Amino acid sequence: MSLVDTPADARLLVISHHADFDLFGSQIYEMLAAVPNLRLVLLSEEPFWDSIWMPDPVSRHQVRETVHGVLPFTVLNHVTSDIYKSERVPYFLLTDPRYIAHYRPMTARNAGMSARAWHHHFSQARADAVFLNIRRTGQVFSPCFVAADMWALSVYRSKFAAQCIGRSVVRKGQGWEDAPPRQELDDWHQDKLVRFDHSCRYMSAFENTHHPDYVSEKIYDAFAVGAIPLYYASSDHRVSRLLGTDGWRNFFDHNDTIPVFDAEQPVDQKTCEGYARTQEYLARLFDDRQAIEAEYERLCVALVHELNSVISGRRT
Repeated sequence: MSLVDTPADARLLVISHHADFDLFGSQIYEMLAAVPNLRLVLLSEEPFWDSIWMPDPVSRHQVRETVHGVLPFTVLNHVTSDIYKSERVPYFLLTDPRYIAHYRPMTARNAGMSARAWHHHFSQARADAVFLNIRRTGQVFSPCFVAADMWALSVYRSKFAAQCIGRSVVRKGQGWEDAPPRQELDDWHQDKLVRFDHSCRYMSAFENTHHPDYVSEKIYDAFAVGAIPLYYASSDHRVSRLLGTDGWRNFFDHNDTIPVFDAEQPVDQKTCEGYARTQEYLARLFDDRQAIEAEYERLCVALVHELNSVISGRRT
């Protein structure tokens, strides 16, 4: 499988966002009409995009009616494919080498701290909790697809942050402050890690969307800076397979009750012991080049398998 320069030589036409139908609808239709064997694929890496903007983010085989005609297409995303079923390193951390490069020295340092040292660290933290997310409200950001175990968490985490109590609770991001988007920084990820390194007791790691196979950088960021991650994951969520269940707080609730979290509460010794074990695991993981390369290989094999199934017309 390789990239080609013209549709006439291609077997697949790949788009990455549902909005591409509106942006490039006429071009897509013309290419599919000119090349009968060309198959259209919507390859999406982001459940948030899918759940917010796609009318149907859970069906693999779909059609899109346009003013130009009907466009059949295949959806490959977290729900419809095995591409994102990570073994040891989540997909998101593989999208930019800076993530693991940032984590490697920080987790190596953290692995040298004992449970007692972490207990002291948390008791002396300058900030009780840090929330670094866009503040979102409204029904449009609250879709739910129960059968796929996928639903939005943007509103949940915004309400959680707003209700959190403590002497020093940091809330930053669009909607919380009048500041430009963090994505405009040269390296927004490094900025976050440096700004909050060893300075807070708890850090929000809530995803924008709950799906069993979706794990972003957020929970790893919290461990890297030496904070207890605040997370939301069902019992079969992949985060437990990737990180275990020690050293982070899970607020999953079938009733979606949003608690009033007291960030002044101390971290108990048992949690510190689990936290220290997880830090040791992360240091080993991010120093294991073979494990990281194996995850890239797994990703490539899964992606090629899914694309080949589209070309062959197999209905997986």
